[in-house]
Amino acid sequence: MSQSPPDTLGKYQIIREIARSNDIVYEAYDAQMNRRVAVKELAMPSGSTDQQKADRIKRFMREAKAAGSLVHPNIVTVYEVSKQEERHYLAMEFLDGDTLRKLIEKDGALTAEKAINVAVEVLKGLAFAHENGVVHRDVKPENIQILENGSIKLTDFGIARLTFEPNITMDGQVFGTPSYMSPEQINGKDIDARSDIFSVGIILYEMLAGVKPFTGDNVMAITYAIMNKDPDMIPGVDPRLWDVIRVALDKTSSMRYDSANAMKADLLKVERELSTPAPAPQPQMPAQPYAVPAQQQPNPYAAQYTPYGTPNPYQQGTGAPPIQTHNPYGGAVPQPYGQPYQAPYGNTQPYGGYQNPVAIPQYYPPPPRRPLLSAEAKSSIGKFIITLIVLGALFGLVFVGLGAIGRTSTGSGEIPRSVENTINRVGETADRVTRPLSPAPPNNSQNQTAESPSQTPEQTPNTIAPPTKTQPSNPQPQSLFDPEGLMAQGDQMVDQGKNADREEQTSIWSAASVAYSMAITDGGNNASSLQDRAVMKFVGVADDLIVQGRRQEARIALNYANSLAQGNQNLEQRVDLSYRRAGG
Repeated sequence: MSQSPPDTLGKYQIIREIARSNDIVYEAYDAQMNRRVAVKELAMPSGSTDQQKADRIKRFMREAKAAGSLVHPNIVTVYEVSKQEERHYLAMEFLDGDTLRKLIEKDGALTAEKAINVAVEVLKGLAFAHENGVVHRDVKPENIQILENGSIKLTDFGIARLTFEPNITMDGQVFGTPSYMSPEQINGKDIDARSDIFSVGIILYEMLAGVKPFTGDNVMAITYAIMNKDPDMIPGVDPRLWDVIRVALDKTSSMRYDSANAMKADLLKVERELSTPAPAPQPQMPAQPYAVPAQQQPNPYAAQYTPYGTPNPYQQGTGAPPIQTHNPYGGAVPQPYGQPYQAPYGNTQPYGGYQNPVAIPQYYPPPPRRPLLSAEAKSSIGKFIITLIVLGALFGLVFVGLGAIGRTSTGSGEIPRSVENTINRVGETADRVTRPLSPAPPNNSQNQTAESPSQTPEQTPNTIAPPTKTQPSNPQPQSLFDPEGLMAQGDQMVDQGKNADREEQTSIWSAASVAYSMAITDGGNNASSLQDRAVMKFVGVADDLIVQGRRQEARIALNYANSLAQGNQNLEQRVDLSYRRAGG
């Protein structure tokens, strides 16, 4: 199908080409309605099969149907969809101005007021689309047009999902722009309006920070960040606005805003609070705990009679005589009933009679010292200690094996080749343990026999006959380690790591991988079966974690399985199958 610019498409006179991606967009003129329009023509790649062409045409008509059914100030208006010979096209309103992408590239980070305004207008259009059963699935700055009059339009419904029609996307297929896709969109799962809300959260973050929240050198790195990492907080952004972004970017769809209107309402609330200046703080006088307030509260005991009709013994001037009692130190002690309290040092006003109190300085204890080690440092030290313990155990096995070889040596003075190869893989200990063993001590029985030829070995009590060496025709190399023992240790550590904390899991599984590698390397004829057993142990744990929904930990286990499966195509295919189940 030719894709050269035509003079006309239907009733539209083509003026120029203004954009080209999967399709071609022209600026055109509608003579009947006397208006400029944008005509979007379906671009069919050369060499497409009949099935591919049919699928492209079906999606193009789906876009026309999705956008054409939505008439809203924040959604581009579609006028017509038609066909001229083999050219499929749709006509829509012509939008001036620039896309949000060009605005961010030109100005960098936007102000909070401008970013909120753009997000609110986009959410208005999405709310209308969602209410009419259309999920956009490709919300990004390139599909947001900012017109010269300030209006904002949402464009390009090319991969929209119509909830009221059967889905033409097969399960597991992924459509969209990687940097703006939701986690469920990456996994190829069925999506709803909350996927568009996740994309709006990414756009709002990018408008405020000037950079995307999830970045990477390639598509795999970007999608991994979306699935597993939380974005860095934007410096200087109001905490209330950051809370809106955080909810919109929640990786679990059920924890996000359940509708575009809900997110819009929170943004408008934040906008009102940011536009209202906070009241200036009032200067406060330092507290004087011993000062007497100017107006005292009425004394509930001021009445001369209690509610029960009896005279109040605490009321001054009731005429009640003081009660005298015996003072063990001599003299009578007057009681306070019926007379005022006499304060010491000539002050006759009890508790609060100080008119000009002296401010007493308050003591503020110094702040607590910062801990010598942060939580992160303690965690790192713990991991380092665990690694040292595991490596120490492995080196201990090496030395025990060397000792056993020394005791069972045949006297040849050389270490078997399989042992030497294994020791070379251990690392820095190779230089210390690969030196030839000391030769066997000389046998004195030959000298004694030469001096006393008449004596036989049975007649010489203190002599030992030289051993008769039998050289096997096909000697088997000695094993430095116990492969089965190492495999058992590896199995135990893999199971232990499955239920360990995330911080300890990597260290434990790394030690298990080392044990498996040493057992496979020294397994001789059983190396293949040991490799299969080690790989399937990690794969089995990964499958259990996938069932439990712990996909990130499952992918970590599969990384170790993949490293052990190198060179075995069947095992690599089995690991790849579990990778796909884990969403890797």
